[in-house]
Amino acid sequence: MIIDDKGRLFKKINLIDLLIILIIVAAGFFVYNKFGKAKIVTPLARQEPVAITFIIESLPEYAADSVETGDPVTDRVTSAYLGNVTKLEKNPDITFGVDNEGKVVRSSKEGYCSLEFTVEGTGVFDGKVVNIGNTNYYVYRETTLYVGDTMLFTRIKDIEKK
Repeated sequence: MIIDDKGRLFKKINLIDLLIILIIVAAGFFVYNKFGKAKIVTPLARQEPVAITFIIESLPEYAADSVETGDPVTDRVTSAYLGNVTKLEKNPDITFGVDNEGKVVRSSKEGYCSLEFTVEGTGVFDGKVVNIGNTNYYVYRETTLYVGDTMLFTRIKDIEKK
């Protein structure tokens, strides 16, 4: 018999003890897999120069006028310093509305414009993802930035290695 009358397996170990040992081993394996492979960028990772292009489709012109080349750019949520503004481009705002026929058409609001600006800084670059201050920035990510003294709600248009 594999289990004797006292509930021992092979007359050596109790089944309840075996179950407890298996649970402890499984919990240890789970904890190792969950926390042992943290994807945190180390400070020794190779920093490379990157250029991130942000776009704001519609904002008041006074807000766009407050952004200047050379302004420092900081992520509002993580306080990560992204770099400085190197290029600015102000265009007509990108707004869509419904016309008299019920079709969605591009229109524009008076006193509004779109703003596209490029920020150059350093980060850990991986394809179209750059890690700055342990935060991943990728194309189409929406983020809130402090550009100089102005807070802007932006979307990333492009990321490239310099």
